[in-house]
Amino acid sequence: MKISIHASSCMVAVLCWTLTSALTLFIIWGMRDRARLIRDMDNERVLNIIFTELRKYDDFGSAIESNPILSERIEGFAIYGDDLALNYRWGTAPQVFDEKMLKNQIKSKFSRYTIPDQKGDRVKFILQTERIVQPMSPGGIMPPGMPLHRFAGTEQQRRRQDFFLNNFNIFSAGKYIYINITHPGYWRTQAFTAILFPLCELALLFAVFYIRHLYLRNREYRERIEAQKNLVVLGTAASTLAHEIKNPLLSIRLQTGILRKLFPDQGQEEVAIIDEEVERLSGLIYRVSDYLRKEEGNRVPINAYDMVTGTAQRLCGRDIIPQDAPKDVMVYMDPFRARSVFENILRNALESGGDAEAVGAFITRNAGSVVIGVFDRGKGISETDMKRIFDPFFTRKSTGMGIGLSISRRFVEAVKGSIKLERREGGGTLVRIILPEWVPGSVPRHLERGAG
Repeated sequence: MKISIHASSCMVAVLCWTLTSALTLFIIWGMRDRARLIRDMDNERVLNIIFTELRKYDDFGSAIESNPILSERIEGFAIYGDDLALNYRWGTAPQVFDEKMLKNQIKSKFSRYTIPDQKGDRVKFILQTERIVQPMSPGGIMPPGMPLHRFAGTEQQRRRQDFFLNNFNIFSAGKYIYINITHPGYWRTQAFTAILFPLCELALLFAVFYIRHLYLRNREYRERIEAQKNLVVLGTAASTLAHEIKNPLLSIRLQTGILRKLFPDQGQEEVAIIDEEVERLSGLIYRVSDYLRKEEGNRVPINAYDMVTGTAQRLCGRDIIPQDAPKDVMVYMDPFRARSVFENILRNALESGGDAEAVGAFITRNAGSVVIGVFDRGKGISETDMKRIFDPFFTRKSTGMGIGLSISRRFVEAVKGSIKLERREGGGTLVRIILPEWVPGSVPRHLERGAG
């Protein structure tokens, strides 16, 4: 089954939007990941500065206050013992450490937790001292239960152990180290990307579907240009036909009239055949000219019910609309063009190959529009022919010119209406003509008077 250009272009637009959205998501994720890595690196840098400054001071608070970077970035520092109570505090920190905050948090291999504060621009940086070197007891004696491998390592590690032994008893006695660090850059990135992503998605969606809209409009314009070219060719052909055939046809009519008078009792059937062919050629010229005329014509309010029933009486010899159909529906259309539309549709229904008694019609109102339907039980229209059914001079019938439906669509679309063909279950075709309903006062009065 071939997919229509509207459906295929919509699928391509959705695919393009999906791909560009994936690229945007990857970029946004990269920006967030970069901000996170910078944040974690900054946490380690702050921690290193604290330990470096501690070589000059006796407590953490003095070390933090003496360094402008630490005093600006750290809002709280605390050490909690095994009982989770405070051993040391500087700045803003909880009185008792809540281990529940570590639940579902990612723990690094160095026993570090990073907990962003969703309500501000701060990050809680938690360290467990179990992976940090533990002090020896006074006199260099190992504390009870201290494994021997604690003291294995390089000379630098042993000097660090001595430093902890001499200066950080309060530090080594703690279980958790709590540092509340401000990260304005990290949170600016988080907020920026949170706003940027939906805006980018909306912009991409608008851009993709706007490009699709441009593509479809340009395609429509190209088709109209081709149609106009065809009309120019058709107009030239119509002028040539009218010029070359009109006068010979008049001569033939005159001669057949003379033959009827000279031989009233002979050859009347043959003369009738000649007249019939002359009428057919005249109709061809008229219908081609009708196709090229101004589509709107002289529009006036007309009763759609009367128009359809009158056309049905002439062509079908009976009423084909149910009696309960609305009889006061009005449309604003050239009456000759309206009659041409309904005649073309009804003729096609009668020539569809089905039972003439099965041909019917209906009229309904729908949201300010008048829907006129004509249906039959003929052979129907194939899927392939359905795509070309409105092309000028396209027909599968042995008789006819294949221009009736094309003319009908031009006349209907000229008054902002539409015409659709549908295949019926069980065989046959349904034609829906949708026209704007006319109500008194909806058209400028000078147009109404001029039309009358």
